[in-house]
Amino acid sequence: MTKEFERDINVIRQELTGSELDQSRQETRSLKYYVRDIHNDLVTLMYTRKDEREESHRNLEVALCVIGFIGVLLAITRSAENDFDWIREHTLSFRLWGVALCAIFVGVSLERLSLVISLWSFTVTKVLLSIVLSGLVIYARGQAGIYVNHVFHVDASALPITLLFTTGLMVFKLILPFIIVVAAAMFIINILFLLAWLKNKFDGGDSELPLLYPVLCVLVSSVLLYHGRLWSNEQLSDARVPEKIYLLAHALDFNNSHQCANVPAGRPVVFLGNAQDVVLVAPYQSEGFDFTTFFEASVNVPQQFMRMRCEYKMAQALPEGE
Repeated sequence: MTKEFERDINVIRQELTGSELDQSRQETRSLKYYVRDIHNDLVTLMYTRKDEREESHRNLEVALCVIGFIGVLLAITRSAENDFDWIREHTLSFRLWGVALCAIFVGVSLERLSLVISLWSFTVTKVLLSIVLSGLVIYARGQAGIYVNHVFHVDASALPITLLFTTGLMVFKLILPFIIVVAAAMFIINILFLLAWLKNKFDGGDSELPLLYPVLCVLVSSVLLYHGRLWSNEQLSDARVPEKIYLLAHALDFNNSHQCANVPAGRPVVFLGNAQDVVLVAPYQSEGFDFTTFFEASVNVPQQFMRMRCEYKMAQALPEGE
């Protein structure tokens, strides 16, 4: 019994400590060999995943830098007299695309923050954010209805497409201050970082931190601050919003072609009511509408719109068949 026990102990010790059989080509190997093989595979897998995460992080950094750089270039685009006609016609589109790319840069940078990642992992954060966004859309819908009614003096549902686009405009107008605050915070933080880096350099220190990303953050946030303040005070100011609504309505809801005999052919109308027998007549026909006109042009919004009963033209008798 004692010899069998000692033999079992030796077998267990051999399995745990290994033997020369592990170096041979035989199939029978000790347990230590397999444990060591599993450990090596796990270490290799760990380093592989670490390299993949680092490569993904580098690719994201490069993509963000490219987006931010292109966004800044497009946002500061200005047309000159010697430019191609196509460039002059699309200068505004270039600037808006630049601002959009800068906003993407800031949004992705904000989403990568540890604080945002931690908060977003909780369900209560998602629920509260959904409630806030829903309330924002509802409030924007109410504001859009008030603006449309103020401009045309009719129920906003009479101009459904204008009401829809005005709601989107109000949502953007409401979130614009939040974008400005985030851009200002990014600008201040990165300016402080750059000042600390310069101070360290002048003091003889050796800083290995890259400067490209902070400099790009300063430029991108500057673009958003400039255009955000410009839009808040000019294009999206309370005085200019009725002009945007008037242009939208003329392009989307008013009909330039109608069959009302008592309304001049060149006067755009909107049909009111379920019976479609009453029209809202615009005082004059608006000029050609394009995106540049909507965003930059200033128009005089009429103070009064005339409502008339539409007297349809009598159809002529159809020719008799042969």
